Amino acid sequence: MKNIVVPILGAISIISTGAVAWLLATPPSVDPRASKLESELQEARQTIAKLKAELARKPAAETVATASSAPTASDPAAPAAPVMPNTRNMKEMLSSPAMRQMIDSQQAAQVELGYGKLFEILRLSPEDKDNFKKLLIARQKVQTDLSLQMMDPNLTPERRQQISDEAKKQAAVYEASIKDFLNEPQDYQTFQEWDNTQPERTAFDTMGRNLFAASAEPLSGSQEQQLLSLMAEVRRSPDSIGGLNDQTGGDPSKVNDQVIQRQMEQLDTNHRIITERAGTFMTETQRQTLKTYLDQMKAITKNGMEMFRNANK
Repeated sequence: MKNIVVPILGAISIISTGAVAWLLATPPSVDPRASKLESELQEARQTIAKLKAELARKPAAETVATASSAPTASDPAAPAAPVMPNTRNMKEMLSSPAMRQMIDSQQAAQVELGYGKLFEILRLSPEDKDNFKKLLIARQKVQTDLSLQMMDPNLTPERRQQISDEAKKQAAVYEASIKDFLNEPQDYQTFQEWDNTQPERTAFDTMGRNLFAASAEPLSGSQEQQLLSLMAEVRRSPDSIGGLNDQTGGDPSKVNDQVIQRQMEQLDTNHRIITERAGTFMTETQRQTLKTYLDQMKAITKNGMEMFRNANK
């Protein structure tokens, strides 16, 4: 399965990188595509809240909620602690028809937002653009569906491996389909370069661009591209331990303190390399802004992983 180390690995991060990242995007955007996605995400929040409430009313969930949030005898006035849905309830929530409909709607908006500029670069006709979007949405839907299956804590190692193998197979099928659709080797190479930096691009669009824009020395367009390529290259380095999927085999129950610590250590190494190598195309002032951005992303990543670990205890 294509390993996506997202900035936020919270309870619903398995849905998609872009959707969850946008939940943290506080600055308003002038991009109409972003406005549309933000509107849909507001509906998503309401849907998630409703589904959580429904799950909480179930007997099993009620028992967990009561045990987790009841005030103690020594502190009877203590506020109720938030109850994190476990993997089974979260999987049930994400698999519900209402949530699936919401996810499908978001995926279309995310493809438009994440690949809209690429469509312009490739100079696709309206018909080709529409067909290419459908192909990318179908690929994303397969990735999401397989990810949801991997969230089942009761999977046997054999079944988990089968799902992983199926994910690799589907990735190869869609890669061949995209290559055949674009037809031109140069266009396919452009797509690959764009697709390989998509995790970095999503995070940067969400937080990095506004941070640099507000700094004393904003990045130029070419500097942005150099930074995204550098970050993706470091993330995909053979020396990297990989993401959570690589460390846990896709088993969410194996996300523990040791795994999180190793991920944080890897991030520290990656960020040091990125900051050092960025010196070849950034000023010292820009590198300081970059360090701030990377520190923010590390904090978000750690918080998300801890939320995910707690949801699977």
